[in-house]
Amino acid sequence: MTDPERAELSRLFEDLDAEEADALRPAMELAAARAEDLAAQKAQLESQADALARIVAEQEGLLADATAYLQKLREKNAALAEDYRRLMGHDLAPAR
Repeated sequence: MTDPERAELSRLFEDLDAEEADALRPAMELAAARAEDLAAQKAQLESQADALARIVAEQEGLLADATAYLQKLREKNAALAEDYRRLMGHDLAPAR
């Protein structure tokens, strides 16, 4: 192949590449916009997941506090029932 033929072939390939790039540009722009939208959605979902994890942790802490408080109430109730039994000589009748 001669130098002018190689130059012509190179120019034809460059033209073909430019046409292909022009034809693909709308699809590439759409894909880039979709990727940006997905990245924004991902960031929003990650933020929500973090907030939900915080809420779950606080709820678990609240449940632990309530369980500990209930145990203290049961212990106090048992102590008072024992005091009543010792004082009166019989168990306190259960509330209805």
